Amino acid sequence: MYDTKLDTFVQVVRDGSFSKAAEHLFISSVSVMKQMNSLEDMVGVKLLDRTTQGVTLTKAGKFFYESAGNYISESDGILKQTREIDNQGKKVIKIGTSLLRSAQPLIRLWSSMNNKDQYQLDLVSFEDDPLSMQYMFTNIGTKIDFFVGPINSEQISRGPYQTYELPETKAYWGVPINNHLANKSRISLDDLKNDKVLLVRRGLSPRLDDMRDKLEAHGITVIDSEDFYDINTFNICSQNNYIMETLDIWKDAYAPIKAIEMDSEYRMPYGIVYSDHASLTVKNFIELLGSEYNRQNSINK
Repeated sequence: MYDTKLDTFVQVVRDGSFSKAAEHLFISSVSVMKQMNSLEDMVGVKLLDRTTQGVTLTKAGKFFYESAGNYISESDGILKQTREIDNQGKKVIKIGTSLLRSAQPLIRLWSSMNNKDQYQLDLVSFEDDPLSMQYMFTNIGTKIDFFVGPINSEQISRGPYQTYELPETKAYWGVPINNHLANKSRISLDDLKNDKVLLVRRGLSPRLDDMRDKLEAHGITVIDSEDFYDINTFNICSQNNYIMETLDIWKDAYAPIKAIEMDSEYRMPYGIVYSDHASLTVKNFIELLGSEYNRQNSINK
């Protein structure tokens, strides 16, 4: 299968700059630049001329760009046809899963349902780092039918995606275990005035932008995470003694960060993300699974 840095390369060429491509891909400019450096190292030639006005294709880069689109399309077609041959007569659902966007709650629910034999569930593992997340979003509707996780992001609302809303997940303060606040049972904004709080950069999540406004209004220093959270985000907070916003679904993801109640309850939208062009089979499965998830949640309240 093709290297996903090709998708980034195509976007850079279309936009003519790293920063504009980063905006469209919802990753940082640094991440885009690193991918392009890595791609050129892999190909062994210079593909892009970088100037203060933007980026342009070299002669070799122009040929590479003209060929890349066909290569990506052919690769996707081969993969799709291979899976269709293997899956004849089956209702196969491909669910993306990662440490911070785990499919396990849905899988456990599905295993207890009576009609589970109608479908075959295939788990597609991915990482939470920017490149892997970009790959996952690019391939929703092809290599992945859906994933479950936080859904309050501009990338989802502005992209070719639909969401099936599940009960919102509770937010906590993620506190390094050696921090002076680690033994508190509840943390207020006043408690955070001598600490630094890490959040995703402004513009990626409306709900977190609202939280940032409240923090800054209380004089609390906010540190930007360039991209959405991955395990390295937890490492950064632990190493630098930063407080972070974390979620109920991540409470056991990283032992050196302790989840502590917020003084004012805060929740984040959570649900299933799937393609605008999902098949009827996928849509029916999501409706079946999602409605049962919501039903059991209302019973357990």
